[in-house]
Amino acid sequence: MASDEILIGEGVALQVGTASVIARAAGWLLDAFVTGTVLVGLILTLSWLGEDRFDDAAIQAVIVILLVIAFIITPMTIETLTRGRSLGKLVMGLQVIRDDGGPVRLRHAAVRALVGVFELWLVAGGLAFVVSMLNDRGKRIGDFLAGTYVAQVRGVRSTAVPLYMPPGLAGWAQLTDTHPLPDGLALRARQFLARAHEFPPPIRHRLGLRLAAQIELFVSPAPPPGTHPEAFIAAVLCERRRREHVALERSQPRVQRQLAGIDTLPYAIPDPES
Repeated sequence: MASDEILIGEGVALQVGTASVIARAAGWLLDAFVTGTVLVGLILTLSWLGEDRFDDAAIQAVIVILLVIAFIITPMTIETLTRGRSLGKLVMGLQVIRDDGGPVRLRHAAVRALVGVFELWLVAGGLAFVVSMLNDRGKRIGDFLAGTYVAQVRGVRSTAVPLYMPPGLAGWAQLTDTHPLPDGLALRARQFLARAHEFPPPIRHRLGLRLAAQIELFVSPAPPPGTHPEAFIAAVLCERRRREHVALERSQPRVQRQLAGIDTLPYAIPDPES
C-alpha cells in the first residue's frame, strides 16, 4: 500500500496510506445501503400519498428528481462540505483527497459523483472495483478524471516539517523590513519547501522562482545576488517565525499584568472573599 503525505495548517504533514480496495468497497456498500433505504422509503411514501392525487407521469418525474438528488447532488454536496468524507468513509477511516494532497472541492466532488452514476450505481460497483484493482492508489475512473484518490486517514501520524535558516542569510534576514505575508502565500511557501523534493527539477525550479517573486514584494531589501529561490523562501519564513516568537515573549509581561488586574477590585474596595 502506497504511503503519502497531506499538509494541513502551516507545514504540518499527515502521513497517510492509500486506502485498500476492500476498505473502499465496504465504505461504499454502507453508503449505498443508507442511500437505498432512504430512497426506497421516499419512493414508496410518494407512491402511496400521490396515488389518488397525481397521475403516473407526475409521479415518474418526481422519482427521477429523487434519483438525481440521491445519486448525484447528495454525494457531491456531502463530499464538498466534509472535504472528502461520507458516512461510509467516516466509519472506515477514509477520506478523498487531491493527488497533490489538498482537500477536494466542488469540482472534484461533482466529477466523482457524475462518473459514479455509471461505474458505481448502474453496474453495482463492479467497474469501479476492477479499475481500482489495476492501479497502486486504488483509483476508480472518477478519481482519474477528478485528480483524486481515497486515503486511509484513521490513526495517522502528524509531524512538524522542520524549517531551518539557510547558512549565510541569517544576517541579511535580521536586517530586512518584512511586511506581513498573506496567510495563503505563507502556507503555499511552507508546503512547497516541504514537498519540493517530490517535483521534477524543471517544475521545482519554476515554482520556486514564482513563489520567491511573490514573497519578494513584501521584503526589503532584496536578497543578495545569486540567492537560490528556495533558500530565500526558507530565510523569510524562518525570520518571520523568529519575530513572531520575540513579539510573543515581549507581550507576556503585559498580559500577566492584565490578568493580575482582573482579580483586583477598583478604588481599593476590599474583597469580601479575602
